[in-house]
Amino acid sequence: MMLNQILRRKQGQSASLFSRAILAIFEQKQTGTFQNTCMPAPFCDITLYLNTGTRAGTDEYREETRVVNYISDLYCQCMAGYKPPGCSRVTIQPYYHKIRKRTWKTGSIIAIAPAFEPGKFEELDKTGKFHYLLEIIQQCMLLLSKEYHWDVSVFEKAHALVLEKNFIFNFAYPPTLSKSRKMSAFVSIEKTGRVTTLYANINTGDSKIKVILYEKANSFWYDCSYILTRHTKWFDSERFGIHYPKGKISVWYSLTDKVVCTFQDDLPVEKIDFRRSFWMQPD
Repeated sequence: MMLNQILRRKQGQSASLFSRAILAIFEQKQTGTFQNTCMPAPFCDITLYLNTGTRAGTDEYREETRVVNYISDLYCQCMAGYKPPGCSRVTIQPYYHKIRKRTWKTGSIIAIAPAFEPGKFEELDKTGKFHYLLEIIQQCMLLLSKEYHWDVSVFEKAHALVLEKNFIFNFAYPPTLSKSRKMSAFVSIEKTGRVTTLYANINTGDSKIKVILYEKANSFWYDCSYILTRHTKWFDSERFGIHYPKGKISVWYSLTDKVVCTFQDDLPVEKIDFRRSFWMQPD
């Protein structure tokens, strides 16, 4: 069966950025433009395919998808970069709960089918849904840890950290000293279900400054912001931000001018078009 036909059959399940990514690879292979780097696949996401009966394409469906992807993304980030051995992705598929009694594996993708109660889920408010989904994820990851001999402490800590954060998505990244070594700065990410915001946080010694470097649509696990956090730098003694040579992206905050400057392809721009430099970034 053609892959796009398979994906169409999943319209009743939660939308997945991963599904669109696989379809993109399939289309590239059809046109001969796909390039395989032959590198081991990193762990990319935990995807929940829920069967709530919400009709695809509706506002309710899109909101439900954002809730599911938000909590999964948050949990993955709380895993602190851990890659379960032999696994690049976990799919949680309650639809198969009474059909498949065991986990199953396709390449480096591992699937599991826990119980799910659509009626109970729909009655919950947003915070209640976060708790419900978190417990499903945790139950699955602990079971998989036992079966595949993963480090169970990683998932115990991830679960605890999500609760400690009270489901608020904010992560700070390692600081960088200025060239004079008198100031330090770091970037941080904050997310809602719709928006990713990247901040510059600067400690001058006399004051602390927090400023938005950019806002973009949240693409959850595939958010390019996770890559950009690894490319922080002091441009000189008073400018701090992001410099990503591969995509020709630079964003900095000037302490002197008190402004954010943004460049793409070596030209000043009002807003970065992330789709030009990164895969799977929404409009």
